[in-house]
Amino acid sequence: MRKNVADKRCANGHFIDESWDLCPYCPADNSEAEIPIVRPSRFQQEAMRPASAPAPPTAPAPAQPAPNPPTVERRAAVAPPAVMPRSEPSLVQPPPMERTVAVQKMAGPGAQAKRFVVGWLVGLNGSTRGESYPVRIGRNVLGRDRRSDIIIQDEQASSHHADLVFRPEERRFILMDHNSTNGTYVNDEEIEPRRDLAPKDVIRVGAQRFLFMPLCHEGFYWDDEGALQ
Repeated sequence: MRKNVADKRCANGHFIDESWDLCPYCPADNSEAEIPIVRPSRFQQEAMRPASAPAPPTAPAPAQPAPNPPTVERRAAVAPPAVMPRSEPSLVQPPPMERTVAVQKMAGPGAQAKRFVVGWLVGLNGSTRGESYPVRIGRNVLGRDRRSDIIIQDEQASSHHADLVFRPEERRFILMDHNSTNGTYVNDEEIEPRRDLAPKDVIRVGAQRFLFMPLCHEGFYWDDEGALQ
């Protein structure tokens, strides 16, 4: 039986089959056009991947910054000049305010002199027994009124019963009745309307009796610095 022998030769003398147009033994010709290689895309690969095989994890996409809001051009004619935008409260705390400390005012030339104690009234009976009441420079009001300098808690005493006055220029203590209903008495004698007081005189207002004890007299008195002379 006769074998088929290739009797077709290429341009380089290689024996090839008659049905071949290109010789497999010859080197490729650089002038021939390259056949483009087409690779399947990612979507085609996922479609071609079997359903049983899990899809590989994909890395999360980086966060994209939010786009800046569009800038709106303001025109002076849109908003009237009288309408002002509402200001936001300031986040910065204001500095602490300095506190002002009240300072006692110094007594000037026209200020009233301090009323020093110049004597006392000592209670002899009733609820005032053994209690002392200071007598100060100037006028001292005796009466039932709570605004009095010496309050007399007695129903027979008037609201403003009498005045006990000390005159520093004369060193005198003067007791004056203030039109009281029941009168004012010194050593059981009613005064009409005034009387100078002497040490240890007994003053009676209503049913209350007081012993008068002076501090200042002709021998000594408070000087400008508050000391005895």
